Amino acid sequence: MEHQAIYRKWRPMVFEDIVGQTHITRTLKNQITGGKIGHAYLFCGTRGTGKTTCAKVFSRAVNCLHPVDGSPCNECEICRGILDGSILDVKEIDAASNTGVDNIREIRDDVNYVSTAAKYTVYIIDEVHMLSPGAFNALLKTLEEPPEHVIFILATTEAHKVPQTILSRCQRFDFRRIKPSDIILRMKEIAHGEGFDITEDAYKMLARLADGSMRDGLSILERVVSAEGSSVTAESITSVLGLSAADSIYKIIKAVADGDTETIISVIDGVLAEGKDLKVFMDSLIQNLRDMMLCKLSGKSEDVLDLNAEDVVKLKALADRMSFEKISRAVTVLSDAASDAKWVRMPRVIYEIALIKISRPEFDSSPEALMDRLTSLEAKVAGGAVTDTAPLERRIKRLEDKVKDGVTVKAEQNAPDDKPKPEEKKKVSARLYNPIPEYELTADHPLVKAARNWENISRIMIRSAGYLTAALRNRNITIDADGIILIFKNGEFGANIAANYKDKLTQLFKRASGTDYIVKIAYENDLPDDLPDVWSLKPSEDGASEDKPVSKDPIDNLVQNFGEIIEDADESEFVGYSAKDDDFSQSSFSDDDNDREEFLEEDELPSDEEE
Repeated sequence: MEHQAIYRKWRPMVFEDIVGQTHITRTLKNQITGGKIGHAYLFCGTRGTGKTTCAKVFSRAVNCLHPVDGSPCNECEICRGILDGSILDVKEIDAASNTGVDNIREIRDDVNYVSTAAKYTVYIIDEVHMLSPGAFNALLKTLEEPPEHVIFILATTEAHKVPQTILSRCQRFDFRRIKPSDIILRMKEIAHGEGFDITEDAYKMLARLADGSMRDGLSILERVVSAEGSSVTAESITSVLGLSAADSIYKIIKAVADGDTETIISVIDGVLAEGKDLKVFMDSLIQNLRDMMLCKLSGKSEDVLDLNAEDVVKLKALADRMSFEKISRAVTVLSDAASDAKWVRMPRVIYEIALIKISRPEFDSSPEALMDRLTSLEAKVAGGAVTDTAPLERRIKRLEDKVKDGVTVKAEQNAPDDKPKPEEKKKVSARLYNPIPEYELTADHPLVKAARNWENISRIMIRSAGYLTAALRNRNITIDADGIILIFKNGEFGANIAANYKDKLTQLFKRASGTDYIVKIAYENDLPDDLPDVWSLKPSEDGASEDKPVSKDPIDNLVQNFGEIIEDADESEFVGYSAKDDDFSQSSFSDDDNDREEFLEEDELPSDEEE
């Protein structure tokens, strides 16, 4: 006999064996015993909760010759025929591979034929939300008024995608996520039948990993048994699935609480050296932080957490070392890091920065980090760690001002009798911002022209390298003597991309702008307040004027005045690429005399009076 997966071999045969869905099975049994069977049902719920299993049991129960309290006997000729496939009155259809109108039309034609052996012809349409709009429309009339011998059972994991016209014609049953205790109970029955030796810790770990899905839990169990044999422990599950050991999780949480960045980096090194998936490790870390939060908020956390007593004690000890604000901020920062890490080549860096920010809030200027620092200072005062509280009170007052209403408030105005203090200029590193001398800062400067045409230049850069979109699109910029400066807000995801591809940005900018300047990156808080306004600059005295345009080249004027047209044109019309050393050269427009004859000379252009 061919090997069968555990979840198929132990698929429930009667309603009583379906785990965690008593509210549904009880209703269906009552309908069968009371003879009040509906014509259309909709089973909704997440994967592995028993939708298809319940539909199969129901299809046999309505046709069974000797039902037992609403459940099929599985012994009569009808039940056996449906189970072995010899009776074709129960038809399973996968809507994911039969999405078209023609497939539904076949069903619509078939329902007119009476059942061959059973009392009812039952159509089980799985993943019904995958049907096309036309197929749903073709099903409407048949679903509303099918022949008396036909029952439809629709199953879906995404009920919101099913049209309301279909929903209103069905009896809807929502399958709940299965509780860990129910999963453990069912697994113990299966382990006893299969001869598996599973420890209590392993049962709890399997139930947590199943995440409400009985099928997922049994699939994980089968995978572990295939690798480790019939004896299953929590350690063997951790080893086979590549999960991080609880010791690593507790160690990194302790390091975060103590601000020990060296240990954080060391633990991540160890996780990667063991071949573990860093994302899985971070998911486990977030789960443990959630458990810590429950320990902090609930006095009866043992009833909520499916953990052994030893792990609960460890979590409570860790929760006592961290404030609620710090735990909440840690979950938020790590969740954001998980979203950002999907788009970079080195997700490790994203996670390391996130953990360092959590452990050392002084490196982060966000309101949440300031609140974390404030809570820490208050805890030190309350614990008697600080005796002279006057300096601390002043610091707390400043922090409260910064996080008031989520924004930094301005300092109070000086009293009338106080002399206003002169504003100190923000000190900025010359490497970060090298200002252009005032006498050079005119509308004729190449960088000023590039800044005014930044929208078109950035679009050309994005078209050449789409992965730089987050760093370039709708980006505020400024200029200095070295080149264009991309301005980012603190914590903005695009800054990471720009930092990783700084050389590529410079290369693309030079190509798109025709200049030899570089691209720099800066946060808006690090730049001076008196940045140049490129749109208010005037041409130099010996430069352009109304009578003397800056450029005599009509192409330059066209780019400046009609940039939106130029950027939509094919870039190959303007720039050609040589095959050697990636050298870029102008190819479409030459300086031959014949080419110049195609354009009007300056004296041929119409004057204002002629117009």
